[in-house]
Amino acid sequence: MSFGYGVGDFLAVVNLAKTIKERFVNAPEQFKQISEASKTLCNVLRDIENTYQQAGLNTKQKKHLDDVYRSCYHDLNELLRRLDKYQELNFGTNSLGGAYRHFWKRLKWDQARMAEMHQRIHSDIHVFSLLSTSLTRYARKHPRKANAHVFRNSQVAFATKELVDQINNTMEDKACHEILEWLTTVNYATQQEDFLKRRQDGTGKWLLGTDKFQQWINNENKNILCTGIPGAGKTILTAIVIENLEEKCQYDRSVGLAYIYCNFRRHNEQSVDDVLASLIKQLCQRMLSLPEDIKSLYAQHKKRQTRPKLDELSESLSVLLGHFSRIFIVVDALDEYSSRDEALRRLLSELFRLQSNSTVSIFATSRHSPAIQSAFEGCLQQEISAAAEDVRAYLEGHISQLSRVVLRNDELQKEIVNAITKTVNGMFLLAQLHLDSLEGKLSVTAIRRALKQLPSGTDAYNIAYEEAMERINGKTAGEKELAFQIIAWITCARKPLKITELQHGLAVEIEETEFDTENLPDVQDMEAACAGLVTVDEKSHIIRLVHHTAQEYFERTQTQWFPRAHYDMAKVCMAYLLYCLQSGAGLRTAGYPFARYSRHYWAHHFARALAKPGLARGLLLDKKKVVLCAQDLVTHLGIRKAFQLAVQVPELVTEAHLAAFFGSENALRELLEAGYALNSLDATNRSPLSWAAENGHEEATRFLIKQGLVIDHKDRWGLTPLALAANKGNPEVMSLLLSNGASPDLKGNAGRTPLMLGCQKGHDYVMDGDTMLWAAIDSQKKVVELLLEANCDPNLKDERGWTALHYAARYSHSEVIKLLLAKGADRLSTDNAGQTALFNAARYGNGFVVDLLLKQGFDPNHMDASGMTPLLLALEHKCYRTAMALIHIGICADVRSRRRGITPLICAIQEDHNRIARCLLDCGADPNLTDQKLGRPPLVWAARRGNYSMVEALLSRGVDADSQDRNGWTALLVAIALDRKETGDEALVKQILESGGYPEAHSFHVMSPVTRPTRRGYEGIVRLLLQYKANPDAANRQGWTPLMAAAAAGRGSTVRLLLDTGRVNPKRRDKYGRDAALHARRHGHNQIALLLSRQMDETNMTINEVVCTAGQPENAPLIVCRATGTQESGKSPVSL
Repeated sequence: MSFGYGVGDFLAVVNLAKTIKERFVNAPEQFKQISEASKTLCNVLRDIENTYQQAGLNTKQKKHLDDVYRSCYHDLNELLRRLDKYQELNFGTNSLGGAYRHFWKRLKWDQARMAEMHQRIHSDIHVFSLLSTSLTRYARKHPRKANAHVFRNSQVAFATKELVDQINNTMEDKACHEILEWLTTVNYATQQEDFLKRRQDGTGKWLLGTDKFQQWINNENKNILCTGIPGAGKTILTAIVIENLEEKCQYDRSVGLAYIYCNFRRHNEQSVDDVLASLIKQLCQRMLSLPEDIKSLYAQHKKRQTRPKLDELSESLSVLLGHFSRIFIVVDALDEYSSRDEALRRLLSELFRLQSNSTVSIFATSRHSPAIQSAFEGCLQQEISAAAEDVRAYLEGHISQLSRVVLRNDELQKEIVNAITKTVNGMFLLAQLHLDSLEGKLSVTAIRRALKQLPSGTDAYNIAYEEAMERINGKTAGEKELAFQIIAWITCARKPLKITELQHGLAVEIEETEFDTENLPDVQDMEAACAGLVTVDEKSHIIRLVHHTAQEYFERTQTQWFPRAHYDMAKVCMAYLLYCLQSGAGLRTAGYPFARYSRHYWAHHFARALAKPGLARGLLLDKKKVVLCAQDLVTHLGIRKAFQLAVQVPELVTEAHLAAFFGSENALRELLEAGYALNSLDATNRSPLSWAAENGHEEATRFLIKQGLVIDHKDRWGLTPLALAANKGNPEVMSLLLSNGASPDLKGNAGRTPLMLGCQKGHDYVMDGDTMLWAAIDSQKKVVELLLEANCDPNLKDERGWTALHYAARYSHSEVIKLLLAKGADRLSTDNAGQTALFNAARYGNGFVVDLLLKQGFDPNHMDASGMTPLLLALEHKCYRTAMALIHIGICADVRSRRRGITPLICAIQEDHNRIARCLLDCGADPNLTDQKLGRPPLVWAARRGNYSMVEALLSRGVDADSQDRNGWTALLVAIALDRKETGDEALVKQILESGGYPEAHSFHVMSPVTRPTRRGYEGIVRLLLQYKANPDAANRQGWTPLMAAAAAGRGSTVRLLLDTGRVNPKRRDKYGRDAALHARRHGHNQIALLLSRQMDETNMTINEVVCTAGQPENAPLIVCRATGTQESGKSPVSL
């Protein structure tokens, strides 16, 4: 549709919105959001239609509104096209309602796509709502004119301008939101809100009044660690602290606040990178506009579709902190952050590092942990325990959930509160569990008997949970089964489940080929069945056990309560996944909330179930279903190429391969006893032994070796089981293979030995014991030790010329590097490009490894075959910490690579990294050394980037302000040429002129200094140049003067400015015989031409025009040349 803003165009959008609204009349629940959005949009458009049918708009206002209508029309039209694509009404049904049900059943597009459509329509609603608000506001101020629907341009100008400003702000907010969501989608604010809702009013304030808390909040750069026993209420107290801080800094944007809730179920989204990204996101949300540094980070990685490195996030966060006068960082449950001590140390190291240059105050909570308490040594430490008055307040606020016999007896209520308060001993959670245990007690005697038996002490939680399970056992068969399934799913699931996800998981019927939505259990029934052991977070809709201690209890007692949990969960996930898989169309997620969980985690439950005796064959015999799920897994989760290729030829994947892949000795034994062959090969020429060894399954590997499988069998890539085990960091399996005769020096097709593979580190889909998970292998020390003890050669090279030392440096294995060097690895060894291992460490930003290699005697000034040095590589790959480390050891900073021909200083300037550039200058880098390709000095590069700070730094070191590159470009000419602002970069031009920049400098290929700003209308720059005695009448090779440029561009005020100097000749002509007046007239600027004509001698002014008018245009150039005293060659008589 072609828009031009008219009533017809507006009605087209309105009618389209109405059509969409009608199409969603019978939409089912999963389309509710987009259905409601279409209705809202229709109502907003109707309001505007009633208010604004005859508004008078000028051209610019019409264009703004036209853009809004066009965007909305496009969004609605796309949604309608998708509806049309799927609508095939079944006219065989008995009713139109049946036909529409058939249609909505077919329409199940991708959930992400639906969310995007909803977001776009929601954005349209917001923009149109702003329009409606502006008009309504105007109508209230001018009721007569509003009733008459007559709005003059001048009368609606304010409303329209206000609307356009708000629309622009909305667009900017949308871009900002996109960047922040790119940083991380984790939203701790929803958890904060859920925790506050669970708080009993008036409780928890005792902490805010303690001396230690007051010391922390009133002193900069102080840290406080609050420790307590499980269930003491640490998380709720953290939420109270955050709320208190938010209230204090609500109106002060100079104070930053960010917080993290660590959760042992969310390790996959709480790496150090994730935490820093979340801190950046939260701090940005407190700012009025997004910092340029963050925008730049997003632009760089969005274009390459990459994620920022830890160094980049750390650097960006450090810069961001500089925008605040005080920063509070709150971290809850540090003990739940990670099961690996190294990960926790890295997190704390990054947090503490922030305090070196900024006023950061850290508040953290944890269970009692020697490692964590040691890390906070010297900091404030506060013990957390449930206050008796808080426990009483909670009990008094929730006692109404008990039976009527309690509610009618005030004395009994006091007795209950006193008894529970006495037994909880600082454990807030225990008060909740004890109160829940009294539900269903219908007599005073029964309640008093229960109060006498309330458990206390260290075993209180275990006893309380066992009693809750006994209460569940006493329910009806249906309620008991539902409760056991819910608790089993929550306990064994690999991530927190939302209530809708669990509902769908519970509704699966294994043998059915279609999912039945009428089989979904009710949420209230689900909560009631579990006897207070589960809760649903109101904001995030996550269903979870009542506390971390409950999770720990059921993990310990899983075999007692639900021994077949993983078997049942694997079956459910595979069945649900097959519901959602469409032939050739990928995974259906709209209307299938459990699809993503099933895709990601069916294999985890499958592997755990295989380990149970008697369950293996029940899973493996349904090989077709397993392989179908595996094909989806490798396609969408990036599983390594070998497994991906293997399952694409399912006929060659045997039950033995699957059992070995999941590491089940039990399953292999059952298959062998049933007569299955264990030595078959898959499509990648791998035996089951290869799969078992690669994934670290020691018992399965030992069993297969005993069955006589070839121990050094090579797959399609020439990799043996030992090489595969080394690559994945499985020392136990390697030891087993080596002790059974595996060769340690066999090379694969790419020339890599097991030792080289053992020095690698990366993210891959691996097996940890018998659990499939995403893992990052942190250290290969044991692997390398085993291979070196087996006398493998550490100096063998692969096809690229890399040795094991190169690999260890690439993957940051400092301990492995020490081992290799101690065993005779050659530190001078270079690869095919002439690079040592130090280059790898520098290229990939491994600062610790760089320091180690330098201490081991590696040459930091070594140049490879292309003239690159470690410093240049680090800068080129944006590894700034590594670059700083290299600079500080006093390396040679004045080198130029032959590949790009730039110096480290120029590279830093090109990346706008002023800190590194200044360090290079401080360390003796030559500020005048040019690049090789353009001969361009650092000052010109800095001016080209518009970098005031760097220009000043270079000029202060005595750099010639008029230094130029091979094409004659100076810093001044570059600054004048910048088109980054509407008025030009006046400040930068002034800075260079004040430092001695020559205003008459010429580039070989551009106009004079004054010409470009006159053409662009940069009057401020023109005045500056004239102030510094620039020639306003200087011409380039074509005779083009500033006055001609201003006249041709229609810059009337600039023409007057030049004429007022008295230093320009309006009669001057270019090489084609055209003067300024003629240039103005040729471009339609007649007023300027008239102004110039009045400034010229009437006889000489129009020679060209007179000749042309006389019918002799062919003689015009000759006559002009004679009148001006020049030859046709362009030279004056004097010059001949």
